[in-house]
Amino acid sequence: MTTSIDTVSLKNKLKDAVEIPLLTRCCFCFPLRKGLIAFAYINLTLTVIVTCFLSLYISYIRNATEVEQMSLASEYARLITDVVALLIELIMAVTFIIALHRKHVLLMKVYLYFEIVYSIFGFVYSIAFLTKETASELFLELFQLMLQVYLVILIRSSIVKMERDGSVKYSREGDHA
Repeated sequence: MTTSIDTVSLKNKLKDAVEIPLLTRCCFCFPLRKGLIAFAYINLTLTVIVTCFLSLYISYIRNATEVEQMSLASEYARLITDVVALLIELIMAVTFIIALHRKHVLLMKVYLYFEIVYSIFGFVYSIAFLTKETASELFLELFQLMLQVYLVILIRSSIVKMERDGSVKYSREGDHA
């Protein structure tokens, strides 16, 4: 008597256990691709602004007196890590914008996986420094996490739509033929 063992991959188990919605609109009103392009440009702009401010703050710490540097020394390593992470996000945001404009599915998948990993690392990183943060910073981190989850669902929906249709097509509310 032979027994066969069905080996099911983790990916297939997750597909069966979790149902991720497919969205057709961004923020319930914009077409999916246009909404993702807007998200990408807003993300790029905010990333550049935050990177500039953190870089200015780091240069302020470096040019401060020794007494001030001693009090800010514990923040210095964290700030450098933040700037490096933001520079990586900046590169990936540009990649995502290129992928959206060219309708390049592979680059969108790369960004999707990056966004998932980046979100997990960012959340773990923020939990590690939880004792040093105020309630408003904690709220902002949770809001950012929820926004990133929504963005991941939007990107996945766009990828599924592009693979199914061959490209992203715009739809109007009045066209139901």
